[in-house]
Amino acid sequence: MKSLTLHNIEDGVYQQLQMRARADDSSLNKIAKIAMKEGLGIIPSKKKRDLSWMVNYWTKEEADRFDKIIEEEFERIDEEDWK
Repeated sequence: MKSLTLHNIEDGVYQQLQMRARADDSSLNKIAKIAMKEGLGIIPSKKKRDLSWMVNYWTKEEADRFDKIIEEEFERIDEEDWK
């Protein structure tokens, strides 16, 4: 095993590490090591992609406008592209 000292950690990164350490009732050192392993793909991340915040995020008018833009811009065939 090797030791590593990190300097000039951004405040936001440090705060996230602290919050995760508190939530897991673990040490900052252990959480930092886990975060590095997850970031490097050595171990899978425990964090799940939660998209529930998107449910009912838009109003009906906003959703209708988005659908219209998709239809106009992405479902239109540009004949010049096929020459």
